[in-house]
Amino acid sequence: MTDQQSSFTRGIFAGVVLDSLLFPYPRPLDERSADEARTVRRLIKDLRALEGDVIDSARFDEEETIPENVIRTFAEIGMLGLTIPRKYGGLELSSSAYARVFETLSAIDGSLAVMVGVHCGLGSKAIVLHGNDQQKERYLPPLARGDFLAAYALTEPDVGSDAQNIKTTATSIKDGEYWRLNGRKIWIGNAHRAGVIATFAQAFVQRRGESVQRMTAFLIRPDMPGFRVVGTVRKLGIRGSTQAELSYEGLEVPADHLLGSIGRGFSVAVHVLNAGRLTLAAGCTGGTKRTLQEMTSYAEQRVQFGHPLADFEITQRKLSRTASDIYASDAMLGVLASLVDRGDIDFSLEAACAKVFASEMVWRAADDMVQLAGGRGYVKPYPYERMLRDSRINRIFEGANEVLRLFIALNGVQAPAQALKEIGSALRRPLRNLGLLGGYATSRVKLRLGQTSTLDFEVHDRLKRHKDYFEKHVAELGSATDRAIVRHREKIVDSQLVLERLANMAIDLFATACVIARTQSLLDERGIDKVDREITLCDLFCVEAGRRFRGNRHMLDGRGVEVDDSRRSVARSVRDGKGYFVTDAILEE
Repeated sequence: MTDQQSSFTRGIFAGVVLDSLLFPYPRPLDERSADEARTVRRLIKDLRALEGDVIDSARFDEEETIPENVIRTFAEIGMLGLTIPRKYGGLELSSSAYARVFETLSAIDGSLAVMVGVHCGLGSKAIVLHGNDQQKERYLPPLARGDFLAAYALTEPDVGSDAQNIKTTATSIKDGEYWRLNGRKIWIGNAHRAGVIATFAQAFVQRRGESVQRMTAFLIRPDMPGFRVVGTVRKLGIRGSTQAELSYEGLEVPADHLLGSIGRGFSVAVHVLNAGRLTLAAGCTGGTKRTLQEMTSYAEQRVQFGHPLADFEITQRKLSRTASDIYASDAMLGVLASLVDRGDIDFSLEAACAKVFASEMVWRAADDMVQLAGGRGYVKPYPYERMLRDSRINRIFEGANEVLRLFIALNGVQAPAQALKEIGSALRRPLRNLGLLGGYATSRVKLRLGQTSTLDFEVHDRLKRHKDYFEKHVAELGSATDRAIVRHREKIVDSQLVLERLANMAIDLFATACVIARTQSLLDERGIDKVDREITLCDLFCVEAGRRFRGNRHMLDGRGVEVDDSRRSVARSVRDGKGYFVTDAILEE
């Protein structure tokens, strides 16, 4: 049994395995909904038919725009109504189906993926999830038809990841007849051509008898008085998509354009972004599949020293690492999409894990592609340099990876920390009671969740070694979490290097569990004789992930403390010296 707050990733921080969330592995889409699977296949076929003709990635990149005829074509085939309910003219795809379509789109063109992701996954999705009936009736049908695009305006010049502290203000005017917004938003996708934008501002609300500012969501249009597009920005990659700066100068927003309730804007933002991380992870996975295809083709055709590059072991290492990472990312997508579709599970940590893993995978693969292609990887008209440029943004989109790692770790340590707080007398003597504290915290969380520290699901003999190591590592993460809480106490929130290692351990464990679950499902479906290549991918990933896990675990001990002290010391010297502070080795100026 699971409840609404169940989370596989949160559980493993406490040394608990909530295996029912991953095992058995979710069934393919066509077994769950044949009609939806047909729709997805039709969309994928339509997209591939447009590639190279209507979809001209090199042109989008050079001209730094997506032509109107492309947007119109996308509307005609249904690509602008993916997340919009059927009653409003959309396709109302499940999260699994939407992720699969987005994966293919991202493999074809990154700029189009950004445009559709902002329109369907952020702007329209905000209305679907939090709009009232009147707002849905007014905006969703034209958004599905492609009469105009949707946008999502959160980021500000002085506020990026710290979204709760946005500076834009909203003031109620004439006893609530309308709102007046003042502020600026930057890097807003689709904003220069959007017909409706979900945006956020600070509004005053009453809390415990006091008037305080709280984030509030609104729907705005470019024809509202006080709205201005300051300009668009030129970018490193995804140049076909357009990001604009907006200025709200006494922007007059009617009261009926409040999105959700006053003071609940942060909940709106988080809800939309959590689902968006699934889409981004799917896009990165699709992009990496395309990159691997290009790498393989080039490595087979390019001959050096009398052999194709694919014959050389260093090339093979790159190909195999990329393939095994794709296998893991794909396995995570299947689990995450299923959790999102269930609707009764807290999937925020799993979404963050998948996003971090996939965005770093696609960047690493693109970098390997450029290196493999040598000079051709660095110049046009070859597509490889564009692939590298386009892939870089994913580590920043939908929450910077550094912030998401802190989000994963701080949420993960919350339950064990709460259990430890309940025995405050022992906390006053943390060294003497370290064993007591760790054991108590873990048992408390296990008791509360009603789960164990083992993977209580039968796996094939071929996977038992990976299962054993996984269980061992879950227990070690639970112990490491307890020790970190006792050692750092309330300072744990600022111990970012420790939190980063804990997050990395959790990400690799979640990925490993998904890989084991997916491989077991393939074994059940096809039999051992027909999944030899998949088992090899499983072997490679589990071994590499285990090595990374052990490296992070070791750095949480004494050696890591010394290294972290050295890092802080060097960072202080760099800051004091305003950069590199040692005299030049060849000639001092």
